[in-house]
Amino acid sequence: MARARLKAKHQAMLRRKLWQLKQEQAEEFGVAGTPLFPSAEGIKTEAEDSRTLEEGKVSEGEDTQERKQPEAPCEEAGSSAGVSGTKAQESETLIAEEDLLEQAYLDYESGRYSPKLFKTMDFSEEHVVTAEEDSAKRVANRERVLSGETLVSDYSEIEMQRKVDTDGIATEEYNFNSEVTIEHQDLLWKEKYRPRKPRFLNRVHTGFEWNKYNQTHYDTDNPPPKIVQGYKFNIFFPDLIDKRKTPTYSLKPCQDNKDFAILRFHGGPPYEDIAFKIVNREWEYSWKHGFKSQFNNNILQLWFRFKRNRYRR
Repeated sequence: MARARLKAKHQAMLRRKLWQLKQEQAEEFGVAGTPLFPSAEGIKTEAEDSRTLEEGKVSEGEDTQERKQPEAPCEEAGSSAGVSGTKAQESETLIAEEDLLEQAYLDYESGRYSPKLFKTMDFSEEHVVTAEEDSAKRVANRERVLSGETLVSDYSEIEMQRKVDTDGIATEEYNFNSEVTIEHQDLLWKEKYRPRKPRFLNRVHTGFEWNKYNQTHYDTDNPPPKIVQGYKFNIFFPDLIDKRKTPTYSLKPCQDNKDFAILRFHGGPPYEDIAFKIVNREWEYSWKHGFKSQFNNNILQLWFRFKRNRYRR
């Protein structure tokens, strides 16, 4: 009951406030009956608003009289009267809410704008605008790729050295260029793009292995022969067609000699696969020992060291 009465009072106050705003608007512009929202249609007239205001005042007076009157001794009579009063107030509340919603819908319909969606097939070629500079650049890039030219200038030895490592070559590192020819390469895209091999800057890390035998037979003045302890591969892919696919590598032992393996790099069009023959030993995959496998700035870097076997008594 209390909630229903409170809601009815709230609706009456809203109607009174709306009527006051309309009166102020009419006095300001000197136009009687001007609606609060000019875009809306079907809004109640000023007479209807005054009538609703009087009904609100009457409902307030009835509510105050009901509060002043003592409760009826008969429970059935009180319950029936309360139910009828609640229904009446609920109906008034619903009517007021519906009016406000209807007014909001009318304002939305009168003030909104939704552009119409057209399809490309609805337009003719005369209405389609294309950027001539962009289309010319795309055509030029396609022709250069088909002719085998690189879109990016080839790296020189100094530029490759600068991009790979700013510290320079270590004392125990040497250039490594033992490339292996790959006989069968089934390239599905060779008719569309001219295949070419990527450039590379590889290094091999060598050093001494001071095991028990070498410690017995050699010393610092007469050191043992150097062995391969790791590699650094830097393969350049500046003109990859699909930048989303990262170049990969695979390792396969040699059939004739198990002490060596073939390390093959696959980049994608327009680059052919490239392979190198390396020592077949177990790799050290810890970053503490210098392992690196990443593709950054169009350079595939694979740096690794071999595991060192340590013997204990």
